[in-house]
Amino acid sequence: MSQTCSTTEPVRTCVGCRSLRPQSALVRCALNSDGAPLISRTAPGRGAWLCVGKVACVQQAMKRRGFERAWKRPVASAEYEELRFAYEAMMANMNN
Repeated sequence: MSQTCSTTEPVRTCVGCRSLRPQSALVRCALNSDGAPLISRTAPGRGAWLCVGKVACVQQAMKRRGFERAWKRPVASAEYEELRFAYEAMMANMNN
C-alpha cells in the first residue's frame, strides 16, 4: 500500500454558518488569560473559527451559541459585544 503525503491546508468549521473552509479563509477567536474574547491565531486555549468578512457569521454564532459550544463555557452579552467590536475592527484593518 502506497502512502501519500498531503500538503493541503487544515480545514475548520465556522461556528456561525457551520461551513467547512480552509483555515486561511477563517479567523480564530479565543479567550485571553482574563477570559475576555480576542481574535488571534496564536492565543493559547480553545478557539472558535469565523468566516473572514462575514459579519452575519458573527451574528449567527451568537444566536446559535456557537462560541459557548466551542469554548465550553457560557458567554456573557458584554463578551459578545467585545468580540463583535474586535471582529469589525479587524475587518476594517484588513480593508485599509
